[in-house]
Amino acid sequence: MEIGNEKRQIISGIAEYYSPEDLLNTLIVVVTNLKPATIFGNESYGMLLAAKKGKALTLVTVDDVNVSSGMQVY
Repeated sequence: MEIGNEKRQIISGIAEYYSPEDLLNTLIVVVTNLKPATIFGNESYGMLLAAKKGKALTLVTVDDVNVSSGMQVY
């Protein structure tokens, strides 16, 4: 995953909701000020932000030309 000019590995459990192709060119909100964690046996250096209602999970995305990768969220 590219965050600004930096690449990070972020491990999540969203495979049953999204394919890798679904996420291409999608600007999603991630949390990066966390300590690395081991998830499914791999190091993860961030967390995807998602919302869940019932069985439906939705990633928090940004669709605004004024927002770009690497910007801080407040």
